[in-house]
Amino acid sequence: MTPTVRTSLSAAAAAFAGVLATFVLVNPTQWQAIFRASESQLGSWNSTLPTGVAVGCVLAVVACAVLLRAASARPAWIAAVVATAVLIAARMMVPGASDLDQLRLLYYAKCLAGGVLLGAAVAAVWSRPIPRLVLVAAAGSTFVVAHTADAWTPSTSVLGEPFWWILIPALVLAVACAAVDDAVPDRIDRDTAIGVIATAATLALAHRVLGEWIERQTGSQFRQWVVIALCLVLVVALAEFWARRLSSPFLLAATAVAAVTPFVATVLGQDYLRIRPWVPVAVGVVAVVVGVAISRWRPAPTIAVAVLALVPLSVLIAPGATDNRAWLLVQLAVLGVGIGLALGATLPDHAATAALGLAVPLLALVFTEVVGVTTSFVIYSGSYEPLPGVPLSTGWTSISPTTTFDRAAAVALLLVVVFCALAIRGLRTHRSAPRPE
Repeated sequence: MTPTVRTSLSAAAAAFAGVLATFVLVNPTQWQAIFRASESQLGSWNSTLPTGVAVGCVLAVVACAVLLRAASARPAWIAAVVATAVLIAARMMVPGASDLDQLRLLYYAKCLAGGVLLGAAVAAVWSRPIPRLVLVAAAGSTFVVAHTADAWTPSTSVLGEPFWWILIPALVLAVACAAVDDAVPDRIDRDTAIGVIATAATLALAHRVLGEWIERQTGSQFRQWVVIALCLVLVVALAEFWARRLSSPFLLAATAVAAVTPFVATVLGQDYLRIRPWVPVAVGVVAVVVGVAISRWRPAPTIAVAVLALVPLSVLIAPGATDNRAWLLVQLAVLGVGIGLALGATLPDHAATAALGLAVPLLALVFTEVVGVTTSFVIYSGSYEPLPGVPLSTGWTSISPTTTFDRAAAVALLLVVVFCALAIRGLRTHRSAPRPE
């Protein structure tokens, strides 16, 4: 098999692996049970969701670091085959789950398998330019457009279980790559491995603990915002600290992506706009691909983060315009281009650092909680019909479902993006400065 065919095969396998792993690890809070559960059981389940995501993201970095010690990409693809097989088994077992404990066990199995799959895919393809760009585009776009999926009952996620059209090709392509892909991955040294694993663990722990702290705030609005401000400062400072230690602007770019995505993802998760799912999926995927392509032609990380900043700026200007389909699609396109530009322009050389960066938007629970606890949802499920012979009042207006964001949340997350842009610029300046002899 020629190198070109091997590269194309690994790129296709990386695309499906990235989509599948990201879809599994994107798991929004369930406000209504999609299985039989009491209110207390649902609360317990919602505390389980972020824990599984955090553990899966840390495992992605650990798996990538371990697999980079191999002499070829085949062990990584074998790990991807095993992880995909676990996800297929979980997909088949979920409909037969009889209680919450079984669903919880299947959920943790999915998160662990999703983490291994993401880490294995990065380890297998990161040494080759085209497959790694495909992987970044697949994971970046899925992080947003996955929210258009609908769950079925029972399920471990409001997005439902992974689709068969993703599972089967992911398994077949991984098996094929395990058989023919003998590329040599870039080896990882001990210090880099320890650094990325420590970064993943501390970020996951911080977001998990601080995210729950934000969610549990029931006091005054002033107290809530004090807690939110403190949490944002802590997680952003932690991200900047590790980005400097690892000398990786990719980590800061991923943090900026994580900060702005909840505004669009929250609206995509609602069904009142009645947009056919393929429309936002097509817009999001094309936008991310375009952003990645432009970033390789003219990398400009600061401009890329500035594009991301347009999302909270648009929310600041029109926080209640979420019932406008065209406005949503424009926001989605801007977000997609920003994701592609930001991630594509800051791609790291080390595969383990890449696995860490791709996991950051998934484990960044604090940003999701900030948007979640400050957003107002108006849901109207009734109908109005005037009495026979009585004209409709000219002062009456219909009530339509809306999602209204908090301008303060938009300002807070805009400041996060601005900080990431300044930190990326400072880090790049430091890296390019001549070292004293």
